[in-house]
Amino acid sequence: MTGKSYIVETKYGTLRGEDAGGVSVWRGIPYASPPVGDLRFRKPEPPASWEGVRDALAFGPICPQSGSFRRRGRASVTEMSEDCLTLNIWSPAADGAKRPVLFYIHGGSFSDGAGSDKEYDGTGITRDGDIVLVTINYRLGALGFMDFSFLDDSFVPNCGFWDILAALRWVNENIEAFGGDPDNVTVCGQSAGGISVCILATMDEACGYLKRGIMMSGLPTLLHTREQAQKVARGFLEFMGISDADGLRAACDLDLAARQKEFALNHALGAATFAPCADGDLVVRYPIPAAKEGETCGVPMLIGTTREEMSIVFKKTLSRLVDISVLRKKGVQAELEEAKKRISAAYERYGRRGPAIMVSDYVFRMPSVWFAEAHSKSTCTWMYRFDYETFGMRMSGLHAFHSSDIPFLFGNFKVGLARYMLAFSPVKTGIRKVHKELRGDFLTFIKTGELPWEKCDGENTPAKCYALPSFFEQAVHPEVKDAYNGSEFKRRSLAGESNNLAD
Repeated sequence: MTGKSYIVETKYGTLRGEDAGGVSVWRGIPYASPPVGDLRFRKPEPPASWEGVRDALAFGPICPQSGSFRRRGRASVTEMSEDCLTLNIWSPAADGAKRPVLFYIHGGSFSDGAGSDKEYDGTGITRDGDIVLVTINYRLGALGFMDFSFLDDSFVPNCGFWDILAALRWVNENIEAFGGDPDNVTVCGQSAGGISVCILATMDEACGYLKRGIMMSGLPTLLHTREQAQKVARGFLEFMGISDADGLRAACDLDLAARQKEFALNHALGAATFAPCADGDLVVRYPIPAAKEGETCGVPMLIGTTREEMSIVFKKTLSRLVDISVLRKKGVQAELEEAKKRISAAYERYGRRGPAIMVSDYVFRMPSVWFAEAHSKSTCTWMYRFDYETFGMRMSGLHAFHSSDIPFLFGNFKVGLARYMLAFSPVKTGIRKVHKELRGDFLTFIKTGELPWEKCDGENTPAKCYALPSFFEQAVHPEVKDAYNGSEFKRRSLAGESNNLAD
């Protein structure tokens, strides 16, 4: 079957895909008009229609970003362009069937990454799971997640979020032609993608497009206020030597992207610099208080983290990849001395691994648990924790680090970080077992909206912990969880106040 063309009719024109590994694949499909010229920093417009048959055989360019993503060997595409609003589809067949759809949003601190990342290749999960997979590009960094609206009304905050919404709308209108069910779409994302999922689940504009949500290592509290977002944007303009709206519109997209990492690390909030903002329009409220008040789409949610998300910050050679030093420092300074001592003491049970688990809880797990508590009051909610470690993960000291669960979902173990995870691991039986178990659970949720373990119920947040063997326990140890009671961190998180405390 290799080389066979696959022709589908969409609302905008005819597309030609191809067979790859026994599944049908269409790459580089435009879901919006190129956000260039007058459309830069504006909401995306629908794509233009075309005549004849358009080849969808190659991934589109990745959105402008720093060079680190490309150097890490993850990218299938290294060409960058503002004309990047494309999506990719893997399907068992465009046969008129209505299969469940997995709509995946990549991570990368809202400043890096692409839907064409080799780690997200959908051949295996599509073929083995009989589902349709969609991956997307969305505007990143300064072009997608800075609020320049103080310059004039033509600048819209959260452009990258408007892109994600446009991609969901395109899927709703067209996915049936590719063998997918537009009424059965699970939105899944990791890290920045996970933040996107929990925000989408509380966003009125998105409710008609998703049936379920999977939040992998998301940060429900990592949003800017409008004031914070504009302060960061003003700082970026000063850093770039741009004085007005015309100068920003005329700036080279690649120049903006090339220097944004330097700005983030040395002049702003590190990995939190390009967080979305609660703009009062598209993103009306922070996710936790919205869920607490029942202001959600009412879709079942699976919420998870890895055991030691932030072990990377204790490795000098890697810490700048996910720099959270400002968040940590300011967060600690905001706590009363008694709370600091109480929280620190609660992690003594973990010995040498206590600091990494504590930072992981502070950045990812506690906000995820509080979101699960709030969301579960009105909608079915489950949690998981990825504890599994290969020999290479243990030897490196990274253990079950941020993103280490991604290969166990997609099954692409020969690319990206997975290559290092499997180093010195000649016996692959355990890896295959955990991969089969995690993927199986995710597919069950994607297809049925149910999972075979106890749901969250208010402050009861049990999690399936993937390991050998897997087991079940509270997502956070009860005594550790109790230690956060009365902390400023918890108060801010539940109240919907920003945890980005830089001056």
